Amino acid sequence: MKRLLGIVATIVMALAFARLVDAVGKRELVRTVAELSGELAAVERQHQELSKEAERLEADHQLLEHRLRIISRREPYLVIQRGLGRVRLELQDKVLLEVPLRVRGPLADVDAFWEMSKRTYQVLAKRSETVWFRPDWLYRLEGVEPPLDSASRVVSNAFGPGILFLGGGLAIHGRVSEDVPVEALDHTYIELDSAALRSVLSMLQPGSLVFIQ
Repeated sequence: MKRLLGIVATIVMALAFARLVDAVGKRELVRTVAELSGELAAVERQHQELSKEAERLEADHQLLEHRLRIISRREPYLVIQRGLGRVRLELQDKVLLEVPLRVRGPLADVDAFWEMSKRTYQVLAKRSETVWFRPDWLYRLEGVEPPLDSASRVVSNAFGPGILFLGGGLAIHGRVSEDVPVEALDHTYIELDSAALRSVLSMLQPGSLVFIQ
């Protein structure tokens, strides 16, 4: 009987030891998996950072190439220096005009402007007048029936003495008229005072380059 009890005790101890080893092994496995997951996440973050750095360097390279080409053609161009908060009108290596940078528009779009990578825009179109027509929804918002006569909807010089369209929802123009409500603004714009805007309008043409740094 004692011998049988001894055998049973040995078996129980062996099972307990096996379970202990199994539990320790599982904990070790869980710890190893957690460490590997952490290392993998770190590698992925590093890869993303390197990809962003490569994109930044490529953008810088393209920006430099564009500027070298435009300088060789002796055409005026605009440089938006976000880091310095300046707008510069340049011709070759000369600065013709430098004014503070003011960016306006819907808040989310303005945030996107500050966060986007460096890039080059082209002036797509230029207008010396900025006429805006009040839309139907604005009249209804004010509780007024929209007029049938389009002439009564006109807001002259709504965006200053001129405007440059850069595409991608970005433009350069003057101060927005008080007759244009904030809700009606559907684009991001670089605001220049009237004198600076006239100088830029006189120098830049459709096809002129605008560098966003």
